[in-house]
Amino acid sequence: MGLVTGIYQKNFLHRYDKDGAIPYYAPEDFPGLSCGRGSFQNTAGVKICYFIYSYADCAPDKLVLFCPGMGPGHTAYLAEIETLCRAGYRVLTLDYTGCGESGGDRLSSVNAPTRDALELLELLKPREEILPVGHSLGGYTALNLAHLRSDVTRAVILSGFVSIADEMMGFVKLRVLADRIQRYEKKLDPRLGALDNRAYLASTKDRLLWVHSKDDPMVNFQYNAGQVQKIGNPYVRVIAVDGKKHNPQYSAEALRTMNAWMGEYGRRIREKQLPTLEARRAYFDDKPIGRMTAQDPAVYDEILRLIGD
Repeated sequence: MGLVTGIYQKNFLHRYDKDGAIPYYAPEDFPGLSCGRGSFQNTAGVKICYFIYSYADCAPDKLVLFCPGMGPGHTAYLAEIETLCRAGYRVLTLDYTGCGESGGDRLSSVNAPTRDALELLELLKPREEILPVGHSLGGYTALNLAHLRSDVTRAVILSGFVSIADEMMGFVKLRVLADRIQRYEKKLDPRLGALDNRAYLASTKDRLLWVHSKDDPMVNFQYNAGQVQKIGNPYVRVIAVDGKKHNPQYSAEALRTMNAWMGEYGRRIREKQLPTLEARRAYFDDKPIGRMTAQDPAVYDEILRLIGD
């Protein structure tokens, strides 16, 4: 393994679990929200946990597949999932290999979530229309699902990326290094690592909605949503927003609150002011999670317009 791919593996392909101090929603926080659970063993021999959320009287003919971003599992996105359920949809989601409640000592590749989601759909064989909605790595996963499955004709990509190489351009700035990481991903997963989403994005008649903030520090706008804008496929709509960083689905107030609270949390940890788990938990005692995760109604108007037709 070379220096570049070694740094890539260390920083991206590791185990993702919750910080025991940071508050997360639980299904019980939303009265009336049901949560069904299941698991299966994927082709790599890893136990994958999946979850189905809904309120009563949800749409019988559509199933939203929510694809989480890179992190400690789907519960980091329960605000997004509940918002979609409240709009009348049944929502299927999962914890990827190496994340949340699923097994695996690490995220085995950036394409592993696509594999896990594909195998989940093959297992469940839903009869409803499948509507992938994903954020960040989950946006890339949702894009891959639309590309690979003929029965997926609509998808929502929030802060997603076109390919591993295009995502890495935001960090390494040199195409030769980004392409090296792409080749490494192809070794990890020859089938999915070789996907050409540029060609798909240029020719598809699938209806895609891509929402991305121009100041995103995690997934560079220029190399991803900006590239899709230049392709100019009329079936692929890009909404560029300003000042939302990596979470265009959040309200502006939620982002200000989250950045302030989490920035202070990080500073206190660096300065060793929160030396124990109890001290870190106490920091969040007066900080309601809802103020950090409020969703932007304008963004959901666009999402629901696409998936509700």
